[in-house]
Amino acid sequence: MFECHRTKEQLLYALLVVPFLVAAPAIAQPAAPVRVIAEWEPAIGTLISWPLGIPQDLVVELASDDLLFVLVRNQQAENSARSTFSSWGIDLGQVEFIRTNVQTHWPRDWGPHQVFDGNGEWGVIDPIFEGYPWVPTTCQPITSPGGYVGDNAVNIDFAAYFGAPLHSFPAYLTGGNILVDGHAAAFSTCAMVGENQQLWTELEFRSLATQYLGITDYHIVNNTEDYGIQHLDCWFKPLDEETLLVKRPPVGHEEYARIEANLQILTGVTNCYGRPYRIVRIDCPAYNGYDVAAYTNSLILNTKVLVPLFNIPGDAQALQTFADALPGYEVIGFPWGSWYYYDALHCRTRAVFDRHMLRITHRRLGDEVTAAPNFPIAAFIDDRSEAGLITDELRVYWRAQGAADWEWELLTPTGDPDRYGAEIPAQLPGTTVEYYIAAADYSGRAESLPRSAPAGFYSFAVLGTLGDLDFDSDVDVDDFETFVGCMAGPEVSVPPPGCDPADFPIADLAGDDDVDTADAALFQQQFTGSQP
Repeated sequence: MFECHRTKEQLLYALLVVPFLVAAPAIAQPAAPVRVIAEWEPAIGTLISWPLGIPQDLVVELASDDLLFVLVRNQQAENSARSTFSSWGIDLGQVEFIRTNVQTHWPRDWGPHQVFDGNGEWGVIDPIFEGYPWVPTTCQPITSPGGYVGDNAVNIDFAAYFGAPLHSFPAYLTGGNILVDGHAAAFSTCAMVGENQQLWTELEFRSLATQYLGITDYHIVNNTEDYGIQHLDCWFKPLDEETLLVKRPPVGHEEYARIEANLQILTGVTNCYGRPYRIVRIDCPAYNGYDVAAYTNSLILNTKVLVPLFNIPGDAQALQTFADALPGYEVIGFPWGSWYYYDALHCRTRAVFDRHMLRITHRRLGDEVTAAPNFPIAAFIDDRSEAGLITDELRVYWRAQGAADWEWELLTPTGDPDRYGAEIPAQLPGTTVEYYIAAADYSGRAESLPRSAPAGFYSFAVLGTLGDLDFDSDVDVDDFETFVGCMAGPEVSVPPPGCDPADFPIADLAGDDDVDTADAALFQQQFTGSQP
């Protein structure tokens, strides 16, 4: 089921070492291999608590295009929420209420970690939650303060509401301090390890993460606050499986040097495709004396990015940073006086993912690609509805930068489960190619990658020598023969007899949709003869 190949060492660890580290718990674990769902994957709505801990405009936005799942303690609370939402113009058909003994408005921390197991079944991981220990920077054992009994039981009622399997995780896993890539990687500060040392050694805790969550690449970084809850989501956010957003506080702030040190750790690790992560920095100025904005404490919900704003000039730049990092996404800011540097929008919301999602992943091509006869595109496409993919809707759309219209190639099965491939035709050196992937299934779901396509897309620049039609690093007689075979004259935009259709666009050296004397003049200029 995993579309990012694990390393040989990770597989050996999971298969040979893990089973001997922790005794099998009484509650059944998810069937392996397990995958924790990442924030940017298809969601049906958002989970919040009543009484609210978020502003009116955010509640209205959450219910505008997706479902809003509201945790309430009793009928009186539900009636109060219904009355308030109606007065705000919210369509109550978009709202569902889940009865539970909820105490606080932080479902990120104690709410449901959602997974797909090895059988493709959506389920809920229910860890231990016993409050918010405030701790110093040093990594050390932590004692949980206790309490939060009602919040700790919410996942039982959540799983029952959706008819989902509930897997009790015999460790702490506070949601604001674990962020995942949707494959096999996770990130936490060392406060996560410290709290779990009440029950487990670090090695045992990591083994539990492998067994229950499928996490074999767990990155533990240092705490950043002098004294605080040390939650990762207040300074860090994965934007996709290859991109990390990292806070940049003012120089001299207590977190500045520690975040920079953590950044050095992060630049030394590789993502699930074996490449360094792309790092995006977001400036987080002070909003109240020494306290700095927590812009990373935002929520990606389908093709929206919902960002807490702090009523400071830095808000505008923060929104632009998200827009630049996630092209095509709708970036919406929510200014409010009750966001804090350690507790903002992400802490108070949690996505409810689509258990029947149509999921696409893809190892995007590099920023620069050497000219070739074609550019292979590989995609993993999984319809969790099991309704079946619509074969003629599995496509890679592409165009040369500046072109108005998209061309497309059909993605076809490679022979491996859920894997599909296509080829973008050869392009002239110097061309920047833009592309995205699209799919649909018989459940009625349609998805693209990036999910914001076609407004958002991937791109790569084609490197090479103009006129090198056989891609052997020179422009010689062999290339001349191919070129002459494709010469059809001005305003003839189709290959003449004897010209391979794949050669015609790269013989059009002038890029004007024909192969004529203008292209011949360019070819003559590029001619080098055979090179050793």
